[in-house]
Amino acid sequence: MPKRAHIEALVADEEWTDAFMGKIEPNDGPLATPCWEWQGGLDRAGYGRIHVKKHCEKKSGRNFFSHRMCYMIHRGYIEPEEFILHQCHNRLCCNPDHHKLGDHNDNMDDLAKSGRVAGANNHNSKLSEEDAWEILVLYYEGDADSVLWTVKELSTEFSVGRGTVTDLIYGRTWKSLYDEFWGEEDSK
Repeated sequence: MPKRAHIEALVADEEWTDAFMGKIEPNDGPLATPCWEWQGGLDRAGYGRIHVKKHCEKKSGRNFFSHRMCYMIHRGYIEPEEFILHQCHNRLCCNPDHHKLGDHNDNMDDLAKSGRVAGANNHNSKLSEEDAWEILVLYYEGDADSVLWTVKELSTEFSVGRGTVTDLIYGRTWKSLYDEFWGEEDSK
């Protein structure tokens, strides 16, 4: 049974969905309706996770994000490449009314707009503010020989993934630095 069939079997199992929903507690949040906060296990990033063996063809079971599973219980199946954007910005929230679907770019845009975890404030950041600025300069203005660097070259030089570079050069991360970079460019 593939993953989708496993999820559909779980969602159709009223006993299982009742037990799942029993691990959610409503709490006040920033929106008009309450956040439904997950009371079970969490991953390292603070998102709710659940391990499920029931209806799984693999003896070891599968792990699911609680907010994704709750969304599928109430709204239907979502594809693995679809992201859930928390409008309440509460990682524990499973309320499907607080979620909207998007792709990776939508998720990065949402993160940048929220200002929650960006740039040097992100403890997982592999770039310093100086590195991020240098990447912007090398990509948009070039080096001492006026050569514009490619995303691949920048990724290799700074030992980060290509996605990290593209998120930076399009202002999805390091938003204030990106805005400062373009603000200085506009005043020249």
